[in-house]
Amino acid sequence: MTAETWDPSSHERILNALPDGIYVTDLDRRILFWNKAAQAITGWTPEDIVGKSCFDNILSHEDLHGNALCGEDCCPLHRSIIHGEPTTLPVLVFAHAKGGRRIPVEVSVAPVYDESGTVIGGIESFRDLSPLMQDLERAQMIQQHAMQSEIPSDPRIAFTVRNIPMEYVSGDFYRIEQITPDIYVIMLADVTGHGVAAGLYTMQLRSLWEDSRELLQSPSEFVEHMNEKLFELTREDDSFATGFYGVLDIAKHELKYILAGHPSPFLLRNGNITAIDGREPAIGLLPGMEFQTRELTLQPGDGVLVYSDGAAETTNRNDQELGISGLSNLVKQNGGKLNDTGLQALIESLLDYAGQASFADDVSFLGITL
Repeated sequence: MTAETWDPSSHERILNALPDGIYVTDLDRRILFWNKAAQAITGWTPEDIVGKSCFDNILSHEDLHGNALCGEDCCPLHRSIIHGEPTTLPVLVFAHAKGGRRIPVEVSVAPVYDESGTVIGGIESFRDLSPLMQDLERAQMIQQHAMQSEIPSDPRIAFTVRNIPMEYVSGDFYRIEQITPDIYVIMLADVTGHGVAAGLYTMQLRSLWEDSRELLQSPSEFVEHMNEKLFELTREDDSFATGFYGVLDIAKHELKYILAGHPSPFLLRNGNITAIDGREPAIGLLPGMEFQTRELTLQPGDGVLVYSDGAAETTNRNDQELGISGLSNLVKQNGGKLNDTGLQALIESLLDYAGQASFADDVSFLGITL
């Protein structure tokens, strides 16, 4: 399909009647058609757009975090054309309107085929999410406030946290709290899914934390109580949460923990990295579950890295999943540092592996260094 062979006359009235912005490109992502809704949303006219490539500094798509999406590696439309598959879920991106205004839009893409089944281009639809953004930004602020953990200052131990939501709100929940001079309680949980629904369940986890404070020093009692309460809240939609919950006694160098359906954290000791075992059922999946508390004796200089599954499930351009062993290798390649610099380097290594500017799921890390 080329600009010369594209004939919009048979489709123009239908596409122009749609309330969503629509544009069609050839294999090189040169825009062949731009509907009326696309002009209304962005201010760009067909005369401004048609014949130019979508990456020619026109729409200048960015993700939530401001990363440019118009290169081949990060462009949803390019990936759809190359792989011959449409998106299964809409993607939140930001487009630039004529005049420079940044517009939040929900994008869906699909390849275009000719009669023989050969991919000859792509089509993208988008709708303006500006009316919803104020509510999403407010939800983000509320969640960030609810999840704030004042990381204690203690020369005997260091905690580092990184939480990178895929969307405005995160389905990952974390908490670090000092409940006695020597005892810390730690949790990293990952609610199924992502976005607003998962974010709402993280708020429920925060409420359950406060309601169960008297159980915090007993991992099994705390997680069993949370399991019952979360099951009551989520059984209608079959949601649940995986999670790591730990009680760390600094004086005894003892970590009591429960690994509830969660990826195995890493123990970093003397340059070696091993997975911490003891996987139990997920939280909120089934009622009446019993959870076994396990114990780990730590040594000065040890580190523990807890992470959400979005990290280990990162895929590269060939759809190969990194996996727990691959993530362990990245941690080792970055020197096993769990401080701010070390976790930032690990995040950058993950993005390099993915070949993307952002993650396809919520990603969280919680590092503990003695």
